[in-house]
Amino acid sequence: WVSFTSRRRPPQRMRKQLTNVKAVVIGATGACGRYAVDGLVRSASTEKVTVIVRREYDFAAEFGWNAEEGAKLTQSVVPDFDELKSSPDVWEGHTVAICALGTTRKAAGSADVFVKVDRDYVASAAELAKKASVSRFCLLTAQGTRKVPSLFPHSMISIVHPLLYTQTKFEAEAVVKAQNFSNLSIFRPGLLDRRVPGADKRYLESALLNVVPSTKASTVGYAMAEDATTEPASELLE
Repeated sequence: WVSFTSRRRPPQRMRKQLTNVKAVVIGATGACGRYAVDGLVRSASTEKVTVIVRREYDFAAEFGWNAEEGAKLTQSVVPDFDELKSSPDVWEGHTVAICALGTTRKAAGSADVFVKVDRDYVASAAELAKKASVSRFCLLTAQGTRKVPSLFPHSMISIVHPLLYTQTKFEAEAVVKAQNFSNLSIFRPGLLDRRVPGADKRYLESALLNVVPSTKASTVGYAMAEDATTEPASELLE
């Protein structure tokens, strides 16, 4: 992953654990997001975790939390993420925001809806976090994120999914960077092993997992939680 910060400090091997971390997570039920939530709840650094979800999810049953751990979690239900900006108060009172939003073109149903989820909802989350004075933001994108060369017309990008995917992730990173958070961590994993209950089936990824090195979604999610509960890093982390 890549960590950006507005304050430069000498690189250090061990990052100090924080206290009284108050995290808000969007994309909390996804393959990586659910593990970020689990990591946050189990961390002694965390005071509270707010998840923004379309419908309530039984995290405690999936991860086997005890009563003390479960008490840290609050679920804010927003059935339609087009209405995210109608509840700005949900973002207030937090020290860090984690955005693990992401879908597939197949699940989205069209290129336009894919872009709305992977870029526009991310932009809304970053804007809401900034307005709520959240100082840290952790964003999940993907390896290979880059601007598509201008020689490719928009009509082609919208048809060829690999082009659409990398361009959309690039634009998502750009809109988050534009908010100028005190600390911004961007996680760019390669091929993800998403084989967890409830995760969207991505058949091309499933086939590639047999021949291409991959990273477990749990590894990424827990890394995001670890990043959110330790002092900001100024070095490049990969």
